[in-house]
Amino acid sequence: MFDNGIHTTLSELVAGLDPVLQFLAIMAIGLVPFLESYVGALVGTVTGVPVVLATGAAVLGNLVAVVVAVVAGGAARRRWRANRTERPVSARRQKVVERVDRFGVPVASLLAPLVLAISLTAFIMVTAGLDRRQVLVWQSVAVVAWGALFALIGTGALAALG
Repeated sequence: MFDNGIHTTLSELVAGLDPVLQFLAIMAIGLVPFLESYVGALVGTVTGVPVVLATGAAVLGNLVAVVVAVVAGGAARRRWRANRTERPVSARRQKVVERVDRFGVPVASLLAPLVLAISLTAFIMVTAGLDRRQVLVWQSVAVVAWGALFALIGTGALAALG
């Protein structure tokens, strides 16, 4: 999976960084849509950052992004409602609402990273009119679950490298 020489060099480089810098770098990865907690936790773990620190930083960054997405989605929803005229519901909004109605916010949130970024999914759900608190809670659960899963994958990859 990894060239052991490159992995060793990268691990030595990361180990030489102050733990605060390690935390901030992984947190920054967690902030980025489509990278989020899962890539941050994996990268942190594989580069030798302690698993708890890597996962915590990635999760924290992703949670910040989710909160921003929920707040922005709520603002967009309020603006839309204040300015709306009797317009038909967009096909995209209808599709999101139908899928969430079918599976519920918990399942939609947990499966979201398979299709779209967690923070973007939160924005779309709130903009579509779903309950902000429920979206925030379940998207947070998804952030933690996916971060932990990929931290375990990273730990397994390190064990395989021997």
